[in-house]
Amino acid sequence: MWTTLFSVAAGLASLPLTHAFNNPPGVDIWCGKAYRASNASFNPGGWFEQPSYSSTPLLDLKVRPRMSIYLETDASGSLLVDTAVSHLVGDPLPVQSQTNYTDQYLHLDIHILSNETPIASITNYTLPLNTSKAEIPLSFDGLAPELTPYTITTTATLISSITNTTFTTTSELFYLLQRTDGGSATRIDHRTGMLSYIQDQSVTWTPIFPYTYYAQWSLYWDTNTSTLETFTSQGYNVIHIVPTGTLSDTPFPWTTFDPYLTTSDKQNLHLQYDVLFDPTNLTKLTDQVTHIHTHPSLLLYYTADEPDGKGNPLNSTRLAYDLIRSMDPYHPVSLALNCKDFYYEEYASGADIILSDVYPVATNTSWSTVYDTPCNATYGCCGCDDCSGEFEDISDRLDQFYEFDAVVGWEKVHWGAPQAFGEETFWTRYPTAAEEVVMVMLSVNHGAMGIVMWDYPSSDGIERVTRELAPVVTGEVFVGFLEEGVRKVGLVKGAGRVDVAWWVVEEGRALVSVINLSYGGTGKVRVGLEGVRVAGVEKVLWGGEGWDVKDGELVSEGLGGLEVGILEVDLV
Repeated sequence: MWTTLFSVAAGLASLPLTHAFNNPPGVDIWCGKAYRASNASFNPGGWFEQPSYSSTPLLDLKVRPRMSIYLETDASGSLLVDTAVSHLVGDPLPVQSQTNYTDQYLHLDIHILSNETPIASITNYTLPLNTSKAEIPLSFDGLAPELTPYTITTTATLISSITNTTFTTTSELFYLLQRTDGGSATRIDHRTGMLSYIQDQSVTWTPIFPYTYYAQWSLYWDTNTSTLETFTSQGYNVIHIVPTGTLSDTPFPWTTFDPYLTTSDKQNLHLQYDVLFDPTNLTKLTDQVTHIHTHPSLLLYYTADEPDGKGNPLNSTRLAYDLIRSMDPYHPVSLALNCKDFYYEEYASGADIILSDVYPVATNTSWSTVYDTPCNATYGCCGCDDCSGEFEDISDRLDQFYEFDAVVGWEKVHWGAPQAFGEETFWTRYPTAAEEVVMVMLSVNHGAMGIVMWDYPSSDGIERVTRELAPVVTGEVFVGFLEEGVRKVGLVKGAGRVDVAWWVVEEGRALVSVINLSYGGTGKVRVGLEGVRVAGVEKVLWGGEGWDVKDGELVSEGLGGLEVGILEVDLV
């Protein structure tokens, strides 16, 4: 079944690369900026362009499958629909800004097309304006499983006494064959960003919160396959083998590496597989995907590490993405971005999942101790691009990327890549164990649906605390809330720099994550969520027991410096 896909891949491999940067000839750049003392500052360009404000309300209509892929063994599916009213993106609405939008209704006609021919339809489905992720059931009757996507076309009509206004949008539906070659399948839930997988021709999807480290082949793995068993025993559910040392050889040493793949399969240790992508040689990528795509432990691909920092060709990540998806539509693609704001849309277009490697601990973010230059928006490299050296650099980056996504109109999944290293280049020490937990959970609080720390082995303190945290964040309770709930920002009274997120589920329960970002303790703190009243604390998954409930809110007499609490609570 792969013959046609491989022929498509061969055509993609011949597409040209695109360069477009502002550095003068001979000037090295990172995130588009000169960083050597011998070079002057210049405008790096590449900043994300925000749309201008529209005084006319705009309809930002989105219709897409809830799941990134469906298999023929799935009994049914669903579509997610946004009818958001915006003043930044969308098409003009014939209503006033003061209108009660939920009193206005759209009539939707949705068609599933194969080769431009409708084969299934949902007609005259009604939704009010300004709804988010409304779910519409989708039957697969009449659809045949294919390796290429179906097209979804939607026409939305706003009916008024004066005139009818019509809006249109398109998206793709992957309805795939069940695998019979021993390979796995991984899908993304676009409602939450949660991953789930199927192995061994199972018909049941298993949710997973990936929690792991990057680990370099030459620094850890290549001693013996027993390293995989040791790593698994510490509670990590994914591995990311960085292809250093002999894994960077050409041709690739499959004879050496295959026993590790076999062991991963036996251990049910999932792979975030680093394909060692070279933008100038797609043949290597083709070889990697051809060899790896049938392994049951494959969870997702990883194509690029900091392509924005390195200044890789702007279309390189998209070329890799299109090639992989043409060969293997069963697995998502990921990459890591290092820059705060350098051609985000171009580089992020090449992945379903974006990792943010923001490293703010024990580094001077205004003066480069390596290159002896200042660091600012147009000059210098300090190891953490446009950072302030605070934990908030992590949450700000995630929030910013989600804002960019909303403008572009796509739904990327975001993961965190917390700092687990130090005593090198820009960083004077390793993070402490407490700092590591703060960085992990701050990432989660701001929408990270997976964690891949850089890197392993780490310090004794970090390895100990991440082992202890592993059964919490990979456990059934935590994963269940992130799978079923929708993340919301909590309210905090009595202290600054306390970050709170809630995941509320229909059964009258919620998961609450509370983080003190300050190194000093706080006074009395009250934590709540608008429209929600807490009845009691069911279980403390992480942190101290000093939480009470008063007037429907969680109350602590004081949080310790860098204290993190993860609580399961009952609601009124």
